[in-house]
Amino acid sequence: MSHLISVQLDVLAVLLEELTALGGELAEEGELGTATGRTLGTALDGAVGEAAGETGAAWAAAVTALSARVLAVTATLDAALTAYRAADAGLAGRIGLSRPGLAVPQ
Repeated sequence: MSHLISVQLDVLAVLLEELTALGGELAEEGELGTATGRTLGTALDGAVGEAAGETGAAWAAAVTALSARVLAVTATLDAALTAYRAADAGLAGRIGLSRPGLAVPQ
């Protein structure tokens, strides 16, 4: 059974922009976390330094993985938005052709 899906393309585009920015910010945070983890690991001696370095590395890995997933979602969302816009334009063109004198938005 199929269901009707309604998509507001401009709202979807705004969401895409926000997710793209978030993915970039998370990538930067992952790089910063990697550097901070290394600094902590070398600044502190012994087991404490080792634990701090490992914690920093684990945090950086988690943030980097999250960034990669967010950016993967944005790529999928971008492809969907492009497809929806093309389908919408095609449908508008067919409607315009069937109704003489009706202006079709470009």
